[in-house]
Amino acid sequence: MYPKNDSQFEETNIVNVNSVSGGWEIKREDGFSFFVQEDFPIAPEVGMIARFYGKGIGYSVRGLFINGERVFYRTEEEGKEKREIDLYGIDAKDWLKRWDEGKGVWSIEMGGIGPGYEQAIQITVAEILRHLLDNSYSINKCGDTAIWEKDRKQIEEMCFANERISSLELSCAQWGSALHLAIKLYNIGPRAIMADEQVKDRRILVSKNFP
Repeated sequence: MYPKNDSQFEETNIVNVNSVSGGWEIKREDGFSFFVQEDFPIAPEVGMIARFYGKGIGYSVRGLFINGERVFYRTEEEGKEKREIDLYGIDAKDWLKRWDEGKGVWSIEMGGIGPGYEQAIQITVAEILRHLLDNSYSINKCGDTAIWEKDRKQIEEMCFANERISSLELSCAQWGSALHLAIKLYNIGPRAIMADEQVKDRRILVSKNFP
């Protein structure tokens, strides 16, 4: 059953099917190929009609039906959410996991001086964020200055004790920038940060595996 009220699709014949690990690779009439997972209830065949949902070539496919059978489908809003999660991570915990695995993660440029200076900030962001997640802080959420000062002191003590951070010999500016970004990641998550128009020109891809 096709979704109602969604006219953002195109239909094409399948002109070739290759069985590959985990499913099939189907080829469209226009030459583009697409992977279909093996959990699809029927094996795709040449001549079947494939309906692709999305804005077209160059954009993400958010739905696929073959001969009327649903392979997968997301609304436009669900498709946008998936793209954001794929790019930035589900939440702060997912962001940190990707960092720890050595994957590239999207962040915000905080230094503006040079790559080494910036990398020191991003390393500190990850370590502060790890501390926040491990200890379930309620930073700034209650608006109590006394609680914030207590939290800040605990974070500072952690940083002095963290060999990874102390080896960086941070300036006060670097420390402050890292603390600010780590708290933002912790409180609102990477997706909300990347959606902020005020920092859209400062988005950078970083990794713990610095050259």
